[in-house]
Amino acid sequence: MMGMRWILAAGALSFATTSLLLAACASNESAAPDADDATSVVPGTDADADAGDAHDVDGASCTTGDCDFFPPTCAPDVLCPSGPFDPLDARNGMDWRTRINVIRGRSPTDIWAAGSVGAAAHFDGTSWTISEMDTFEAQRVLWLPGGGEISFGSLDRVYTRGLDLDAGGADASISSGGWTLRAPPEVPSGYGNELTAAWASPGSELLWVATETDMWRLELGSSTIASRPGIPSSVCALAGCARMRSIHGASASTVWAVGDLGSAVRITNADGDSPQATQLDTLAWMGLAGVWAASDAEAWAVGGHGTIRHYAGEEVGWEVLSDVPTDEDLNAVWGTSPADVWAVGDAAVVVHFDGTSWSRVKIAGLGDRRPELLSVWSPGPGHVLIGGRGIVLALGGKP
Repeated sequence: MMGMRWILAAGALSFATTSLLLAACASNESAAPDADDATSVVPGTDADADAGDAHDVDGASCTTGDCDFFPPTCAPDVLCPSGPFDPLDARNGMDWRTRINVIRGRSPTDIWAAGSVGAAAHFDGTSWTISEMDTFEAQRVLWLPGGGEISFGSLDRVYTRGLDLDAGGADASISSGGWTLRAPPEVPSGYGNELTAAWASPGSELLWVATETDMWRLELGSSTIASRPGIPSSVCALAGCARMRSIHGASASTVWAVGDLGSAVRITNADGDSPQATQLDTLAWMGLAGVWAASDAEAWAVGGHGTIRHYAGEEVGWEVLSDVPTDEDLNAVWGTSPADVWAVGDAAVVVHFDGTSWSRVKIAGLGDRRPELLSVWSPGPGHVLIGGRGIVLALGGKP
């Protein structure tokens, strides 16, 4: 577990108002900085040569005490390696030290993954293709509007693909993967620019952004990416929407966000001129890293030490889940319905909710590897993609 990912309140409310160190990036929705990405090994460098033992891993045999959850062979109901990594040899495909921070898609035949050292890859329904971005910057956000893709790890350097936008004086050279560096969007007056999370629904031209003090929006126009106000810091200080680590919405009008110290907000009129944030009590002081909205009135949140919370329409309170079969930090959550919810975390832990209870999901072909899992996305029931350090997983190995 990574010590600074979860911040347990020692001073309750007074502590919450102090300046906190940013938690590590926790999911497909989170964009918080991560120390590991600052020191990621770049393949082909001296640091890569010194880390040669990463190539000498047997991906088939398990010798640890948890081998029941890590069988050697794939099966239809087992998660198996499927993606731009070679499951047995780190020298082929993406390097195993590459972190997949986010997976998003428009459909089962149009799926993107992005991560550390500028990593990006696309699945077309048949195979994965690495999409070179020509940068070593960690990518944490995938925005998939109609007709193109947008990726970034900070608001200072935004990359687009397939979009005819004004470069605005930035480096407009196109990478071999078709990515172009754009001028950074202007931050609304009075808002912060230290990115902690971002989210947009597939095809949407509006992206919600969370920073260290507030939440606001980016809007894709015909030639530029412009900023729009959201929830200012003066309101976030009262509504508890500073330092959000994950954002998601089931519709454009209602957005959920969770973050440090168990904070959670629901934003209504999210696509209007005057969004409003309501603070909700998750009954948790542990940091929350992922949120998935089943509807405008129902959401799931996950966080440190196996924390899972469920909101099902109560005025302010969340349900505390006590049957979670892990105490590992959970980094991301996604689902297709209230009876099909996935959560992923450290030590290669994946848990699934079937509408009645949570259960641990087996992962094949890892041997003794136990990579942290950082992102999860599902195009529909029976299909799920999970990304983490040096791995992409799918049920039966089929996205």
